[in-house]
Amino acid sequence: MKTKKLLLTFIFNILLLISLPLVCAANVPLMPVEDVRPGMHGTGKTVISGETVENFDVEVIGVTGSEATGYSILVRTSGDLIEKSGGVAQGMSGSPVYINGRLVGAVAFGKEFNDPHYCFLTPIGQMLDLLNEASPRPSEFIPKSTVLMAGGFTGKGLDYLNEKLAPLGLEATGAGGSGDFTSTKPLEPGSAIGVSLIRGDIRLGALGTITWMGDDGSLLAFGHPFMQRGDSNYFLDRVWILTSLPNLQSAYKVGNLGETIGTVTQDRSAGIAAKIGAQPKVIPMYVAVTDTSRGVNGSARTELIDDDALLPAMVDAVTYNTVTRVADREGGGTARFDFRIDGRSAGGEQILIKRENMYYADTGILKMISQELVQAATLLAQNKFEKIDIYNIEANVAVGTEPEVAEIVAAHPQKLEVRAGEVLNIDVELQPYRAAKITKTVQFTVPKQQRAGKLALNVRGGSSLAWMQEMMKRQQEEGIPAAKQPQRRTLKDFIADINNADQNNEIIVDIAALPDPDMMVQQQDAGFAAALQGTPAKQKTTMNFIVDGTADIMVDVID
Repeated sequence: MKTKKLLLTFIFNILLLISLPLVCAANVPLMPVEDVRPGMHGTGKTVISGETVENFDVEVIGVTGSEATGYSILVRTSGDLIEKSGGVAQGMSGSPVYINGRLVGAVAFGKEFNDPHYCFLTPIGQMLDLLNEASPRPSEFIPKSTVLMAGGFTGKGLDYLNEKLAPLGLEATGAGGSGDFTSTKPLEPGSAIGVSLIRGDIRLGALGTITWMGDDGSLLAFGHPFMQRGDSNYFLDRVWILTSLPNLQSAYKVGNLGETIGTVTQDRSAGIAAKIGAQPKVIPMYVAVTDTSRGVNGSARTELIDDDALLPAMVDAVTYNTVTRVADREGGGTARFDFRIDGRSAGGEQILIKRENMYYADTGILKMISQELVQAATLLAQNKFEKIDIYNIEANVAVGTEPEVAEIVAAHPQKLEVRAGEVLNIDVELQPYRAAKITKTVQFTVPKQQRAGKLALNVRGGSSLAWMQEMMKRQQEEGIPAAKQPQRRTLKDFIADINNADQNNEIIVDIAALPDPDMMVQQQDAGFAAALQGTPAKQKTTMNFIVDGTADIMVDVID
């Protein structure tokens, strides 16, 4: 009996030593989920106005789950704070709940269109080990802070943002969202906290509540995942709560995201972990927009979190929102767009994607503008070759209502006989939109190795795709040799493809048919992409308007 008692004492002391760092660091004892019983009463802490932490009452209804799948604690909340907030609100996630002075867990999720006094808690034990998988949640249960706050977004920009967030299971609201709020008030369990993806002239983030704090500046919050991205690099922000808005579906807090005070390092099923102090790595982005029809200018300077999966959507949303804020209209028109993305390879080599183009559409022109920028950002952020350290993104947009377009109606070589290596002048007849025809002269240098005989040339606009269908048809009919086997591609090749791609405001002259296999372009893949790349003889002339249409000419190459 004495031996058994000594053994139990030894085990108790070991467990006490293991738990002491947690208890001492947070300066609060913990209650394991095994000790939670129905009917227990406790206190929750949260903020529904400003920075003041207030209490609400909690009654335990029961515990669900198992050791294998993880536990959840069903509670009923009450008190003046709950009545003022409209029930358990989105943004209260992470609010700590104490029973007999011991930390039990954090407000995590509730049920839509249900009594808003009820919610589930994530046990503190699961939050303290964010590397473990917590229990899966039934689909009808929703986390209490999945709604993001978007500051500086226009109505159209917010709608577009939500289109991009939908695949991630996220939604943004324009209520509150941004501000220059700073404070010296110490944070504590129950304090409001923000997690941001974008900061600057545009803000995008979510509100939550601190559950637990350590003496080293570490903290736990939310009680459920933000986006469950594991190792993370989000902005940790101070928050000023404006109010909690009752809602038929689910009440939610509204507040302003303020200064960044640290980094969110973990985003797991049981919550988020963060460290106060060190700032996360960011990607600066600057967008300048001019509405040429009204002479109005505007810009946005932002910083984006360094996240390969999220970067394209963030770049798209920032660009589109800035354009809609300046243009302030719907419909069609013409846009000029140039951008650059600077980065470094894993070996320290400088990476640059630099591109300009023009676009025209009868409707929806504003959504077309950022497409190439998004493709470039996707290539660098999500390429399969190596991690690229992107350190600068710049974009300039000029958009107007006038259709700055012209169609090629004919092309005429200035002479019908040329020699290999000679420059051929070609007069291109163009029909601008609702204007008189014009003629532009472009040049084509005949390849030095071109053999004597007939030389068919295709003259096309950069935005024309009709020539592609004709080329494919001609290749089939004339038996043009198939593309050679693809060679191994590198990241540099893909970057060069973007930097050198045809522009919509170019007149392009290329060899239309090459029966000689030696003259075939070294195509990387068959079909559309290879034909778009063209032959080594392809030459381009930039115009001040978008060029559509195509024409063919024939000349004789003589000795």
